[in-house]
Amino acid sequence: MRSSSPLALLFFLVFATLGAAAGSNVRDLTKTKDFDATIGKGKGALVEFFAPWCGHCKSLAPTYEKLADAFASSNEVVIAKVDADSNKALGKRYGIQGFPTLKWFPGSTSAPESAEAYSGGRSLDDLAAFVTQKTGVKSSIKPPPPSPPPAAVQLNADNFDRIALDPTKDVLVEFYAPWCGHCKNLAPIYDKVAKDFENEDDVVVAQFDADQANHKTIGEKYQISSYPTLLFFPRALPGTTDKFPRPCNAGRTEEALVEYLNSNAGTFRQVGGGMLSNLAGRLPALDALATKFMSALPGSADREEVLKHAQHWRETMQKTVADGGNVSHSPAKDEAARYYLRVFDKIADSAEYLEKETARLTSLLKKHADGKAQLTGKKVDEITRKVNVLNAFGDDKLAERVKKAEARAAEKAKNKNAAAGKKHDDL
Repeated sequence: MRSSSPLALLFFLVFATLGAAAGSNVRDLTKTKDFDATIGKGKGALVEFFAPWCGHCKSLAPTYEKLADAFASSNEVVIAKVDADSNKALGKRYGIQGFPTLKWFPGSTSAPESAEAYSGGRSLDDLAAFVTQKTGVKSSIKPPPPSPPPAAVQLNADNFDRIALDPTKDVLVEFYAPWCGHCKNLAPIYDKVAKDFENEDDVVVAQFDADQANHKTIGEKYQISSYPTLLFFPRALPGTTDKFPRPCNAGRTEEALVEYLNSNAGTFRQVGGGMLSNLAGRLPALDALATKFMSALPGSADREEVLKHAQHWRETMQKTVADGGNVSHSPAKDEAARYYLRVFDKIADSAEYLEKETARLTSLLKKHADGKAQLTGKKVDEITRKVNVLNAFGDDKLAERVKKAEARAAEKAKNKNAAAGKKHDDL
């Protein structure tokens, strides 16, 4: 039994090797008689001259196998290999001086002078394209899916001014050249930034090929001398249409560019998809009033006073915008202020509103995140802003202040009653 084990292992290795060889579509033409019987006999052939010890040959091997598989169904193409370290004479016949060397042989002859050295790329697509070019035979390789369109708005000579100089928009423009290596490195990052801001109606992330012949005058107008160059076109001041671009000197990372746009456009986007932060929709002035409102007793004059202050704040903001004042005020802020006032009213009507509405909206966001509900990006933004505003009212610290306010009120009432009783006794 012991003596049969090595023998069994030997048979296993032999059959495994034969099986592997039989399963390959790469023709082994190392023997001169096999080579001469195949090459130049009517079929075009790509032949790899290799050496078993060659590292580059080993790296190419899996790709070369796939190439042979891609043309296996054709009777017009041969994908072959020759161990030129073993058959040095055959290697010498074709002037092989390094490994791997790929040569193309037309179907009509195997003469050394007719063999064409292949100098193209070593990827599967490159090799397959070469064989197809030589023979007209298409491979079985499925073409890659078309690249998705860029997320950034593509500017040209016709739409540049209309988009970049829109007085109502904050616009970031990348001036690039297709051949620029740094531009190619920035491309996937810039695409992510564009996706992060795709739901922002008043922010545009755009690209402009400044190297294109009919685009050069625009590049010259903005003094573009290197690529990529990023210019930020902030929205015009209220009552004006003039825009004054300035260099975007932020780092060339998604994080840095998102932070730059948030700081300059008054947005609250986050990297990795553009979800809104927990500050989106919040107005510090109304947050402070929310604190006072929740600290006051329900139905009290203090709450009525807070509500009047909130209404006055919104009216003042609207008037400031109408008069061409603070550029930081916007329709989005007015909408946020309107929602604050709605929450003030709802809480005044029902003590349970805050908890129930927060739970309802949070549940919608969770269902969307879990794939149980399909919400548009803008709807997710709308709900997120509302939840953020509700959180301004529902802060745990606020709840604690409410309890303390109620305790103070109870103590005040108790003292008032005690004082009234004492006065009665004195009488």
